[in-house]
Amino acid sequence: MSDPMTVLAMTGATTLVAAMATNVWESTRDRVVELVRRRDADRAAALRAQLDGDADLVLEEGEDADLVRDDLVRPWARRIAALLRDHPEAADDVRAMVEEAALPHSAQSWSQHITAHAGGAAFGAQEPGSSVHVHHHRPASGDAPV
Repeated sequence: MSDPMTVLAMTGATTLVAAMATNVWESTRDRVVELVRRRDADRAAALRAQLDGDADLVLEEGEDADLVRDDLVRPWARRIAALLRDHPEAADDVRAMVEEAALPHSAQSWSQHITAHAGGAAFGAQEPGSSVHVHHHRPASGDAPV
């Protein structure tokens, strides 16, 4: 996924889905609907209903909302990629939506789980300037490697 438009579509989809059930949802949804409306006014109402339906799914899942978000990213990435393919001039609008929907740094919460097996090494970092912690799995002496 090295094509810049594909990367932008995935970033846009991830941002859109992450905004569902947050305090930036309505403005993010409205921006996406407006983005589509300017290019295809007939699809705007259906798109708004689909976005609201997906946001309702996220709300209904409560503690498992992130699982629903994970499921929703790929279809939205495909939709945004198709929009960008047909209307490359929309790229700036998608970038603006991403920037506008970004949560303030203090409100962001990240979780990452990395596991090393069979003598492997695990590395992880989440943002620029973060620390990398290296964990090696070493079997106890006399034990067979896992």
